[in-house]
Amino acid sequence: MNVLSHVRPGDEMAATRIYAAGLIQKLRPFFGGVDAAAEFLAPHLQRDRGVIALVDGRVVGIAGYRLDGHGLFEPKWRHFRRRFSLLGTAIRMTGLALLDKEEQEDVLPMDGIAVAEEVRGMGVGSALLAEIVAIARRAGKRAVRLDVVDTNPRAKALYLRRGFVVEGRRRLDLLRPVFGFATVTVMRCHLDTDTGSV
Repeated sequence: MNVLSHVRPGDEMAATRIYAAGLIQKLRPFFGGVDAAAEFLAPHLQRDRGVIALVDGRVVGIAGYRLDGHGLFEPKWRHFRRRFSLLGTAIRMTGLALLDKEEQEDVLPMDGIAVAEEVRGMGVGSALLAEIVAIARRAGKRAVRLDVVDTNPRAKALYLRRGFVVEGRRRLDLLRPVFGFATVTVMRCHLDTDTGSV
């Protein structure tokens, strides 16, 4: 397995499809199915804000992060308007903003992580997280932050094994019928920048 700190040119759709499949519970209210989400998002993938895992040259996992005001996907209002009505655009952009992670000076927020189903359990997620942590250190950050939904205990277990700790929880009571989950757990990995350990 190879891990790259960027998305290679030409891998945008493959990486986005894996991302959409892994995070479809969050994306479905805005885009429908995996194919529709991938088709819309792929042209707006920021290759320098994504880490990918390759097996035999094929993308099998992706993790995104937000740095200097830019995240993994950066569609603008005009891109939504080409696809959706004015009301639909406003609803989608407002809803996606609710899922957005606020940047802090010393914290690198993750923009999601997804692994192809056929390679889950093979260490791909751990390798992606390790690269994200390395990027955070190079950027002078003191922590990495992510959110995990209450319907994904497997992902939460992975983060705990990789040194993340629970920092708090956010309830989405009014939005539960939209997203299908009620609670988001906020997790943080504190970095020891002197020793290079987590």
